[in-house]
Amino acid sequence: MPKPRAEMQSWVRIEEETKIEYRSDPTEVLLAIGNLPEFEIVATPAALRRFLDLGAQALQDLENAHAGQ
Repeated sequence: MPKPRAEMQSWVRIEEETKIEYRSDPTEVLLAIGNLPEFEIVATPAALRRFLDLGAQALQDLENAHAGQ
């Protein structure tokens, strides 16, 4: 397995009022989160679908944990 060309760790906090925009072309989607400097996520359609599926699962887990309190 080839090693990644670059590694980076960062995070972004998204609140209810956080600006989220997207741009797409035939092969990729770019999500821009926040104001300048924006936090950007660039993904293929399959990768974005996986990201959103995992996000929905995480949200369901969080809601289930709070429902049990």
